[in-house]
Amino acid sequence: MKFQWPWRSVRGRLLLAAILVEATMLTLLVTNSLRLLSDHMTEQARSHAEQMAPVLNAALVAPMAQRDYATVQAILDESRVVQGIDYLAMLDTANKLVAVSGWKREQPLPPPDKAFRLFGNGDTPRYDVVTPVSLAGQKLGTLHFGLNLSRILAAHRQLLNQGALIALGELVLSAGLLALLGFWLTRHLSALTRASEAVAGGNLTPAPVAEGDDDVGRLGAAFNAMSRAVSERVRELTEARDSQGRLAAEVEAEHARMLSLLSAMDIGVLFVDVEGSIIYANPAFGAIWNIDAALPLRGAAMEDIPARVGAAFRDVQAWGKLLAGGDNPSEVSRMDGRIVTRRQQAVNNPGGQAIGRLWLFEDVTEDRLGAQQLLAAKEAAEAGSRAKAAFLATMSHEIRTPMNGILGMTELVLATRLDEEQQEYLGWVKSSAQSLLTVLNDILDFSKIDAGRLELERAPFALADLLDEIVGLYKSGAEAKGIGLLWQAEGPLPDKVEGDTVRLRQVLTNLVSNAIKFTQEGQVSILVSPGPAAPHDGPGRIRLCFAVVDTGLGIPADKLTHIFSPFAQADDSITRRFGGTGLGLAIASRLAELMGGSLSVSSALGQGSTFRFILPLYRERDRLVAAPAPATPVAGNGGLHVLVVEDTPVNQVLCRAILVKAGHRVSLANDGAQALEILEKEHFDFVLMDMQMPVMDGLEATRRIRAREAQSGGHIPVVALTANAMDKDRLRCLEAGMDDFIAKPFRADLVLATIARLTKAE
Repeated sequence: MKFQWPWRSVRGRLLLAAILVEATMLTLLVTNSLRLLSDHMTEQARSHAEQMAPVLNAALVAPMAQRDYATVQAILDESRVVQGIDYLAMLDTANKLVAVSGWKREQPLPPPDKAFRLFGNGDTPRYDVVTPVSLAGQKLGTLHFGLNLSRILAAHRQLLNQGALIALGELVLSAGLLALLGFWLTRHLSALTRASEAVAGGNLTPAPVAEGDDDVGRLGAAFNAMSRAVSERVRELTEARDSQGRLAAEVEAEHARMLSLLSAMDIGVLFVDVEGSIIYANPAFGAIWNIDAALPLRGAAMEDIPARVGAAFRDVQAWGKLLAGGDNPSEVSRMDGRIVTRRQQAVNNPGGQAIGRLWLFEDVTEDRLGAQQLLAAKEAAEAGSRAKAAFLATMSHEIRTPMNGILGMTELVLATRLDEEQQEYLGWVKSSAQSLLTVLNDILDFSKIDAGRLELERAPFALADLLDEIVGLYKSGAEAKGIGLLWQAEGPLPDKVEGDTVRLRQVLTNLVSNAIKFTQEGQVSILVSPGPAAPHDGPGRIRLCFAVVDTGLGIPADKLTHIFSPFAQADDSITRRFGGTGLGLAIASRLAELMGGSLSVSSALGQGSTFRFILPLYRERDRLVAAPAPATPVAGNGGLHVLVVEDTPVNQVLCRAILVKAGHRVSLANDGAQALEILEKEHFDFVLMDMQMPVMDGLEATRRIRAREAQSGGHIPVVALTANAMDKDRLRCLEAGMDDFIAKPFRADLVLATIARLTKAE
């Protein structure tokens, strides 16, 4: 007997087909069951992790608030006993590890999982969680813990193996049963063959075949059931056809709604086919171009539009230019001045074939007018800002000039023989003038910060020298009130750092002077300590924490949020009792922010205040710095011939008195032009040059002096002595060729030291 492969027979094919169907269904069943079980197990594990976080937070918040790290460690050890936790670790607000259980301290903590995954965790079946521990919104630390997933995964694998074994057993049993039934399915198929041929001939409802209890009867029953199923399918197809008819009606209704929406739009819509014929134009299109609504556009050619638009365009070629603009948006002005924008794009069918173009027209006249008004308002605001800056510069000059005379003359008179009463009165005059100058400087500094024109510098300085200088400056005032003043390092500090020493000194002097002002007994302390490093700090960058602590009046809690606002003080009566503009703390806060820090305060009424800020600075870089020449008395030069160029008589008298007293010879000039004439006739060793003068200002005069020197050689030091105290004024003076810049009102020792330094360099 010739061997025949099983699948070559009908019986074999049916058996193989049945086994494949059974295997497919079992695979789907087992797979879906395992998927549902996996989802359930995943949800339980995630829920368990989410429930553990608040429980651990509640247990840790009290010891963390009290910094009782031994209790924290005990809680972690006890919590780890709970089944399912691999490790627990507690970090404080500085990310320092304070307690750990189940994890090596020297080993870095694993990063938290971005999302819970039951599978795909590699060799570590664990869910890593990081959660903050906080009290009343204040963060006390960070809790790291890992949820062990090993038991869940083991249970999942066991269920997977059991499901596979069950499916395999069922498949084997089904194959055996199907093999037995296959013998019955191949007998007496003639009736079924005839019925099948009838169906193939188009008779979808053939006569039922004989049914019975034997195998052929049951096969006939199955065929009859199939025939009934086919009839049911025909009925369903008929119903589907009817449903498609209803769907077409709904599409037509949706089309009508879309047309209603387009008709209600303010944007003009125009659609044309590939032949250039208009398919649709909404009413807004006709309204924008003043087209008579009684004249239908559908079916018209695009070339017919200009005749219907009429006089809307400024020229007859405008419509053609509008259409030829390509896909990029464009705009055109109508004859009445209104502005219309045009956008267009190709419209393709689902197969990608072009079926027409869509045009959108919008009247943007109101938007353009609004933009123009906004631009005008912006330009007006900028003009007001420039006027404000000019006013501040003018007021600075006009106030500083007489202030220079008042302070200078007062110092000269105080240096003469006076009785005690005169000394006291002149002392009050000097103190009042200096207070007025402080107010002026505060207003100017605040205006520069507010306008964003304050630039920071970076230069090396000795931190201890700066703090000694500040303490020395206010020491006598503090001792006069019977309070102590000191600075103290809390931790190792670098000898030298780099930063803006001028602005740092300004912040600290503001805070120290305020602390002394509001402290009646006790002491004022300046505390400096190393600050915590930030993740973005580069090499060489360090952070220092500055704190000014006093035992003074304190600040009410309801005033702490306003204390750094401009012109604000804790109490309206403070201005009357202690004076001031209310700008000191606002300036200090803004300067701290500009330098990369932030100023904060903690205080209690009657218990003093603490102002604190952390400032990023740099360690001093290696550099070659020429040693400065030692300051020597100017008289040591044997007396210099100094030209003072100044248009204010009181300042002329003041400068002459200071210089003559120091042993110098002095000549005067009222403006830059007169100074140039004098310099042509006489030799001078030094020039003090005012910046703002009639006839010729100091900047132009200095430029001409440098131009002469470029031809004849030599160099005479020229120093600006001006009431224009802005940073930009200093820059303008240096750009004009001046050697240095001294702002009025000036100190006599500063003028003499500058002359000594520059003439020594010569």
